[in-house]
Order: sequence, then structure tokens, then C-alpha cells
Amino acid sequence: MSRYAELASRIQGIQWKGKPEFRKSQARLTQEYLRRSALWTQELGTGGWPFYDIAHHVNPEVRAPSGVIEETLSSLAEYATFYVARTVEWALHFAALKDTGEELPKLPGPFSPLIAVYERGDAINYTPSGFIEVGGLTVTRGQVHRYAQVEPLEDFSENFLQKMDEEGQSNRHHKSA
Repeated sequence: MSRYAELASRIQGIQWKGKPEFRKSQARLTQEYLRRSALWTQELGTGGWPFYDIAHHVNPEVRAPSGVIEETLSSLAEYATFYVARTVEWALHFAALKDTGEELPKLPGPFSPLIAVYERGDAINYTPSGFIEVGGLTVTRGQVHRYAQVEPLEDFSENFLQKMDEEGQSNRHHKSA
């Protein structure tokens, strides 16, 4: 199975939640996306950060099939934002680019952290004031060069993310006590 078809299948199987759970891990995954997007932006010398079609800047000729994109986008929750739809589409194009075997910069896949956010049931939104909302929390957009220096998040396993959330919950309850 192609990478884009596998990714489309994963996205189409997402169980979206209507209510944010205020999870620290979702904010951290979003920061990891911003870091990876910043690295790609610096490598390619492009604009549009943080949300843009990275595959188009690498090779505009390579696109995921429009039928796959349409089917995948139609599976998104009603409350999925413009940015969820766009990043899903761009992730599919990036997966199609990887399928070609074209040599790419030695950088981590940019969209994996956002897909992890979506697979955990949350959506993102980019506000006019420059914040990214995820899971009931906000993440500051910041600057490309600063996000490029953020410590990487290497572990996306459910166990690790759950532990991060539990620690965030206990810290929040401790502070309010």
C-alpha cells in the first residue's frame, strides 16, 4: 500500500471528539509540528510557516490523487477547522512525495505530530491573534528560528503521551490546591 493510501486510511478511521480534553500532550505535539515545519521552512527557504504545503515547495508536480483527498476530507468531523482540512491535504501530498522515492532533506516528516493530534480526537485552529488552539489549550505561534531550536519530541507512543497528560493534570490540581 502506498504511503498516501495508508495515511488516508488512518485519517478516515479517526474517532473525533467534540469536546477538548485540555491535554498537555496535544499542545506538545503541536509544538513538535511547529518545530518540524520550521526546520523544513529553513531548509527550503520558503515562506508560509507554520501551515503550508511543504511537498509543493519540494516538487509541485507530485500530488496525492484528488479522489483520495476528497474522500479523506469528507471523513473529517463537522467541527474540523480550515487548518485541519488543509494540513490533512498537505500531509497526503507529502506522503505521495515520499512514495516517489525522490531524495528529500534529512529532516523528520513534518505532519506526523499533527496527525497524532488528530488521531487522539482533537482539532487545531489558528487564530487571527497568532495562537494555535488545540485540545482546549493555546500554543503561541512564535518565530521560525526559535521553533527550529526547540527540543525534539521523539516519543509519540500512547503510553508516553498519556503519562505526559497525567503529569499535567497532577501539576494543575497541585497548583490550584
